[in-house]
Amino acid sequence: MKPTRKIMALFAVLCLSLNAQAQFDDDYSVDDWSLDLEEEEAPKPQHKEYKNAIYLQYSPSRYKVSDDSRVHFNELLLGYNRIIQVVEEMPYFVEAGACVKFSWTKRDMDARLITFRIPVNVLYKIYLSKEKDYALVPFAGASVRAIAMARNCANHTNLCGGDGWERFQVAWQAGMRFYLNRYYLGISYSRDFRDSSKFPGVRECGVHLGYCF
Repeated sequence: MKPTRKIMALFAVLCLSLNAQAQFDDDYSVDDWSLDLEEEEAPKPQHKEYKNAIYLQYSPSRYKVSDDSRVHFNELLLGYNRIIQVVEEMPYFVEAGACVKFSWTKRDMDARLITFRIPVNVLYKIYLSKEKDYALVPFAGASVRAIAMARNCANHTNLCGGDGWERFQVAWQAGMRFYLNRYYLGISYSRDFRDSSKFPGVRECGVHLGYCF
């Protein structure tokens, strides 16, 4: 083969190889071969956060009515809470509300009480499922109590006022709830921040059932 033909043949082979390489580069870019190191973001839990709740609570309580005397009461409490999410995208909440409590005993004395209370609590939700509204909720806070009526039914006397019981008192409370969609079941403990010279001093254990809306 003459030198001119050899040069033309080599040139033709070189052109074909460059064309094939260009087609390969178009079909399979470097990006196609690179590893995607970005992790997919996990889906956020789809939980509905309700802003209101009503609840019913039963409490066996102990009232310290003097330095050496304690009275055990049964109590039913009906209440309402307004729930506010404090941190966006995080399950921190504050709830504030009001409740009325009916107390009675015949064990140590024949007495009836009606008490109003304003509780404020801080809550944190521990979600148990990403798809369903199941959560454990520890809470703690403080409350102001006002005794509207306290009557000794045995002698028809008022237990408050004068040298009797104090109408107003401040207490702390803590507890745990289990949320199942709109409903929750909880336990709580409450005790007065008490001046030793003021009566009654209340210790309260509670079991409550609530509904959110």
